[in-house]
Amino acid sequence: MENRKTSKFLIIYQDINTEDTFTSEEVIDATKAHVEHCRDLDERGILFLCGPLIGKEEKGMFILNAKSYEEAEGYVLRDPLIARKGYKTYLIQQIQEANAENNYLLEFYTNMEM
Repeated sequence: MENRKTSKFLIIYQDINTEDTFTSEEVIDATKAHVEHCRDLDERGILFLCGPLIGKEEKGMFILNAKSYEEAEGYVLRDPLIARKGYKTYLIQQIQEANAENNYLLEFYTNMEM
């Protein structure tokens, strides 16, 4: 990824589409295309983490490096599982990263005016 200020964005894919009828071949094709999309994002340094969420509902999540919400959404909209309506909705939320470098945001939260 080129040198520029990026943020991390959490993306949740939700509401799997069970209304449309997809053949097993179409599901396999969309899944393979989705994996290729993930590989491309990973090779370009955009993908930080991804995987399915474990629970009763079928959801997936990504953490992406992006310069803006709009850039992150562009990656989402190019994902075949979204473009082919495998999931009906997605959420995107920018992450304020807490780490050793910023003392896990201690000063940010303890210097706030009440």
